[in-house]
Amino acid sequence: MKTRLYIILFVIFVLSISSCTLERESFNEIYPENFFRNEDDVNKAIAGLYHVPFRMGYGSFYGVDQYSYQVVSDFMAGTMASRWLDASGYPSYQEHRWEENTPNGYAKDFSERMYSQYNKLTAITNTIKKIEASGVTDAVKTKSIAEAKCLYAWIGFIMYDLFGPVPLITEEAMASPEAQVLIPRLSDKEYCDIMLDYLDDAIAVLPIRQDDDWGRVSKGMALMLKLKFQMVNKEFAEAEKVARELYSYRGNTYDLVKTDYKDVFSKAGVRNKEIIHAIPCGLADGMQNRWMIQFYPVRYSQDRQCWFTFGMHWNFYDTFESGDDRLNSIISKYVSITGEVNDRDNSFLANAAAIVKVDDPTFNGEYCTADLIIYRFADVMLSLAECINENNGGPTPEAINLVNEVRNRVKLPALTIAQTANKSVFNEAILNERLHEFMAEGLSRQDKIRHGTFVSDSKAQFPNSQSAEHKVRLAIPSKYILESEGIVKQNPGYTTK
Repeated sequence: MKTRLYIILFVIFVLSISSCTLERESFNEIYPENFFRNEDDVNKAIAGLYHVPFRMGYGSFYGVDQYSYQVVSDFMAGTMASRWLDASGYPSYQEHRWEENTPNGYAKDFSERMYSQYNKLTAITNTIKKIEASGVTDAVKTKSIAEAKCLYAWIGFIMYDLFGPVPLITEEAMASPEAQVLIPRLSDKEYCDIMLDYLDDAIAVLPIRQDDDWGRVSKGMALMLKLKFQMVNKEFAEAEKVARELYSYRGNTYDLVKTDYKDVFSKAGVRNKEIIHAIPCGLADGMQNRWMIQFYPVRYSQDRQCWFTFGMHWNFYDTFESGDDRLNSIISKYVSITGEVNDRDNSFLANAAAIVKVDDPTFNGEYCTADLIIYRFADVMLSLAECINENNGGPTPEAINLVNEVRNRVKLPALTIAQTANKSVFNEAILNERLHEFMAEGLSRQDKIRHGTFVSDSKAQFPNSQSAEHKVRLAIPSKYILESEGIVKQNPGYTTK
């Protein structure tokens, strides 16, 4: 049955309690309302798991606002800026001004909003148990549980990327819903092993690509999440195996778009082969993409009146090579429809260049219908090159060719001998390529952390930076530590007051 994810508006009952609260749903008793009666119930329940954290809209992981995972990750990396100079807002991300008890501001709100999402993991666990207890066929159970496990690991990765391990509900807690069970955080290895096991289960069942059910997770997405876990943990040997498996699907399933860089993101290029996973968007379906109104310049054109909340930091803009076709997706100067000259010294572009890589002729003044891309094949290629470099102690012709192919797509020359002379300089070239290739896609924070430049870049770029080595992970909001009676331990480097 073909199911368009974004037209299913059914939202399951989501268990939104903390692992520390006293009242929980009973998991060990079966009632008619407590399990799914047929395949349609199961399908609606799975669709509901997508709707809550992954919908396009304010407050979700990918809402294209000041609290979304993608946007904030790039602000923290210093690649993104805003035309608004709100001292309590965007600079708190760029200057790494977050502590356990950060004063009110964007950084505090983001941490609290993001950390609370770990309860969605409990909701997915509950859904899996209900599917297991339902009377649907084994085939339906296997497929739907695999999909739920991939979604579990997706949320689990975002949590891990930002905070490290978060508490996961235990069998003991589920068996005793009325008891107070305080759940500690697992070790990094224990936590990641659970997530990777879930992903392996999904990889074994899901189709490699979901063209018929576009927007649902696939084997490709599960492999990509597995690769991300291993890359952030610098497990390059295992990561190379996963990257090679993904790369083996190049051709009929996935590939690099060979034409223009902007073709990857355009409405006309929807569902192109470079996309491994995207959130589908449509004006009539509730999945509304605010990318264009947030990123396009103010008074840029008569039919595109935008807010230009987010843009590219000028320091980052200056790192692009002359002739890079990706510069055609960045506006550094324009004359507004009212005759104003806008550039880095004047008016709306004074604090940031504009990123216009997403193009959609259906844009209606607030929403566009271009899908929001989460992962794409260029990431596989550059990740594989990085893994080869790490595992071989230096670049190989294969690794160099992978990077050069991405560069060739944007009309840049091959890397020089100096850029490929050894492991260190080639890693620098890969990081630089990743930052440019994935601008405004939310990958720059984890890339800079992995390459060891996250803290130093913030200090070099922002005179008031409060960055430190422990800030590669955010502080766990203190209220969750207090609710756990100290069972949940704060990330090292932060002081509980």
